[in-house]
Amino acid sequence: MMKFFCFLQVILLGFYSPEEKPTKPLAQLSITEINQLFFEANQKFKSDALTAELDELCLKLNGSVLLAFGNDVFYKKETGVKRLSLKNTDNEIDASTLFELASISKQFTAAAILKLKEEKKIELTDAVKKFLPNFPYSNITIKHLLTHISGLPEYMNFPEKDFNQKEPLSNKQLENYIERVKPKILSQPGVRFKYINTNYALLALIVEKITQTPFEQYVRKNFFEPAGMTATCFATELKTKTNFATGHLGNRNECAFHFQNGVIGDKGIYSNVDELYKWVKAYLIDYKILPKNVVEQAAQPQNKILKGEPEEYYGFGLRLEDETYGYLVYHGGLWRGFQNNMVYRPKDQYIFIVLSNFRNKAMVGVNGKLLGIIDGA
Repeated sequence: MMKFFCFLQVILLGFYSPEEKPTKPLAQLSITEINQLFFEANQKFKSDALTAELDELCLKLNGSVLLAFGNDVFYKKETGVKRLSLKNTDNEIDASTLFELASISKQFTAAAILKLKEEKKIELTDAVKKFLPNFPYSNITIKHLLTHISGLPEYMNFPEKDFNQKEPLSNKQLENYIERVKPKILSQPGVRFKYINTNYALLALIVEKITQTPFEQYVRKNFFEPAGMTATCFATELKTKTNFATGHLGNRNECAFHFQNGVIGDKGIYSNVDELYKWVKAYLIDYKILPKNVVEQAAQPQNKILKGEPEEYYGFGLRLEDETYGYLVYHGGLWRGFQNNMVYRPKDQYIFIVLSNFRNKAMVGVNGKLLGIIDGA
């Protein structure tokens, strides 16, 4: 028995600093007290392991990372520079540096559509043509766009020679191109799930049409401001900002201006981990943006197809997964050298956000490692 308590002494008390250690010998502790010691030691082990994993990430990351559980921020750090070619102090990434969120932006577009539905200004079954009268595909609905089952082709693959590559392409110009060229659809609506940015660019136009307000202004008033996102902006407004990062490819080459940067709704929001964290709490946890039942619909699979199952589950502007680590609500973002990830797990309000302006794959696999540590025995 004495050997057993000595073993416990080594295993358990090794996790505590002198001021944290129990005030009486282990042999005098009750089973309940010993179990509590084991629990606390395990929590400290997990805490240390999470910190070590995140520190390891930051050795490779050029960007910003945040890990939180509900209102409690566990880890936050900025590392690297806004432009890899510059070495001056003003070039360092700080807490206020803005990153292109890329496709993480889609959840804001989806929220705008859902808000208009709540206000009975729109139905998800409405045809796109109801709001964009010259749209050449009569059987595509708003829900088809929201869930990527519209069958529309990817605008990013349209021939660049068809556009003025020296000026930002607007959503309206993209709409005009689609109406004029009538690109061949990839499949009939509802038949196939295929993640297509065109869908969300068109949704932003529909929001503008219904509200008679520029998309940027509508999203700022209804989402950024209620969530406390005072610095967040759109790519179309970036000229008013000074502290923003520039995207870089894996070979360290800086991504120059691209005319498709001007299209928003599918991408185009610039923010930082602090403000995106505020959004996750306001939208997915505290329901300050939309009613709980509406948010829950957005975070449930909505991309049902006519035959079989989609290759992955998508809600409204959110990717979904229910496998190894339980139910996850998330979205990544890749655009012109930016590589981002935002993950939310409802059961423990786990929030993991990484924003990077250097596409070196530093964050790949990290979320799984973190959740593996948290869920470990």
